[in-house]
Amino acid sequence: MSRVIQSRTWWSLFLSIPVGLAGLLSWPFPEEDSLLQLVLLRKPLLFYVIKYAYLTMLFSTPFIAFSTLLSFLYIFFARREKPTGEIRLPRYPEPEHRDVLYLVIGELHHAKKPEPVENPRWLVIPDRGLFTGIAIFGAIGTGKTTGCMYPFAKQLLSFRSRDRERRVGGLILELKGDFCHHVKRILEAAGRGEDYVEISLDSPYRYNPLHNDLDAYALAYGIASLLNNLFGKSREPFWQQAYTNLVKFIILLHKVLYDYVTLFDVYECAINPERLEEKIRSGEASLPEQFVLIAVEAFMAERELETYPFERDPSTGYMKAPLTEDLAASLREHKIVFKTETDSTTGDIARWANDPDKRQQFEAVKRWYYEDWKRVEPRLKTSIVEGISVFLSLFDDNPAVKRVFCPPKEAYDPVANHEGRLGKPLPPLSELLEQGAVLALNLPIATNPGLAKTIGTLLKQDFQRAVLNRIPRMEREPRREWRELLFLCDEYQGFATVGENDPSGDEKFFALSRQAKCIPIVATQSISSLRSTLPGESWRTLIQTFRTKIFLALSDDFSARTASDLCGKEEQLKPNYTISETGQDAGVSMLTGKAVAHRATLTTTKGYTVQRDFTFEPKVFSELKNAQAIVLAYDGFNPHPPSFCYLKPYYLDQNTSYFAQLAKGAIG
Repeated sequence: MSRVIQSRTWWSLFLSIPVGLAGLLSWPFPEEDSLLQLVLLRKPLLFYVIKYAYLTMLFSTPFIAFSTLLSFLYIFFARREKPTGEIRLPRYPEPEHRDVLYLVIGELHHAKKPEPVENPRWLVIPDRGLFTGIAIFGAIGTGKTTGCMYPFAKQLLSFRSRDRERRVGGLILELKGDFCHHVKRILEAAGRGEDYVEISLDSPYRYNPLHNDLDAYALAYGIASLLNNLFGKSREPFWQQAYTNLVKFIILLHKVLYDYVTLFDVYECAINPERLEEKIRSGEASLPEQFVLIAVEAFMAERELETYPFERDPSTGYMKAPLTEDLAASLREHKIVFKTETDSTTGDIARWANDPDKRQQFEAVKRWYYEDWKRVEPRLKTSIVEGISVFLSLFDDNPAVKRVFCPPKEAYDPVANHEGRLGKPLPPLSELLEQGAVLALNLPIATNPGLAKTIGTLLKQDFQRAVLNRIPRMEREPRREWRELLFLCDEYQGFATVGENDPSGDEKFFALSRQAKCIPIVATQSISSLRSTLPGESWRTLIQTFRTKIFLALSDDFSARTASDLCGKEEQLKPNYTISETGQDAGVSMLTGKAVAHRATLTTTKGYTVQRDFTFEPKVFSELKNAQAIVLAYDGFNPHPPSFCYLKPYYLDQNTSYFAQLAKGAIG
């Protein structure tokens, strides 16, 4: 019916022909009429004018009637929609058969209107665009997981699944506890089941976030920054500095003495000063005493050296005194040649004691403890310790957490742990990623929200460090085929960290990860959720690192306004209407008391003006349907204009158009 109304002129002509023929057969022209015969004799031209006018009206009258009827239906009943023929959606490219890496986001129809077209196309992001990051924003229930995260994970993890050297590795983070199982099924379906590595409380793997090559300050700073993100940043910078300083020296002490430290060790020494002092004294007991030796002539030549306890060593013939920093500085100042000697008769000597760097680090710990920490007022010291213990106590009160994330040093010893009774230590992330492993953290937030965010953030930072360390290696081996790495994070607001003026933070990683061939894809409920999680205006810096942005339905006004601003403005034709009425011989009606005119004219004017307005108003983002999105895409070379895009949920046929699925009720 809609097509008939839209083509009403042709249908009016088509219908008027049989009606006119029927009228011609029923009421033919009365040529035998005597009056018409008289006209034919006297005025033949007039006769034929009357005859052909009659014949024409047999067809024109029904044409006018049908045209009027269809116009009436068009005005009052017809839907103002452009007719669309059969939608010919291109064949969906299966990820297993793709020669190059790219990601299909969804269908593209009309760019600015939610209307179908007969020949849609796929919105494709090539690998260069993927390396610049994808951010997905969608309110609860809009389909960001089913329409984006699941299909994207399947496409990327199934790419070249049979090629061990090229298949994609990565890290999966989430808070709900179901995404990891779906990723596992994707890998198994692609023949990559052995690549799935899961960290959970039931997993055989043991993960110590502090067991890496970072120095003590970097580890301590990361913990202090995590405290700020979990519990909020204080207006006083003193507290973060105090947390960092305490944790740094505790970590440094353990790295010097044992080459190993866990978060439980840090917690134990922070809340128990006697335990901390005991470890320092045990380190002092294992230190051998060092002496300095100089020639007798040099000692006699400098009278200032008599202030130091030099004695003649009969075995060597040199002057001998205990080595101190003051004595060494004095000898260097007077340019006196000296050598050092270690006393090996002091009992058991630790292996680290002969390392001059570690000896200096141990002396630094002692100076901090005796000359700084012990002088802090008890009340202030209690406040600092309490701020740390609230966070680190997570690794003490739960035996399963302590077992998985604070394993003993013997767990990393292949001889002492050859039977695996202490668990299987997680290999370094740099090795796992280069092997194509997909590491997933399965710690549902319902179990322990603080633990899930803490471990997830620490694991994310380890992943970021492993990715950035690829850059110099890739520069040294330019001919090697380096596999792509995927960072896939659902509910990203729970793991987001920014550095602001500090050297760490996600915004700095995403700005550098492109060169390391990392594909960051994150999903969050709204821009407001990031804004409330991150300090200050740092959320703006973080969002700009994702060149491709996918906006599903947004339920808060701030996110909708920000999304509209990001899509920008453009020049648009805006219609305007003017209605005016004029009358002649106007007067006042005695009956109604209103102005009337005997002759009136009604004029309607329609015009257009060019205005610069939002491409998509904020209201549009609030009214998007499920699996319907507005996408700001970037292909690695050029940004694409914002446009409507229709996602492909993983549970629906990829080769059926969105509008066909919507008509069938498959998309709810």
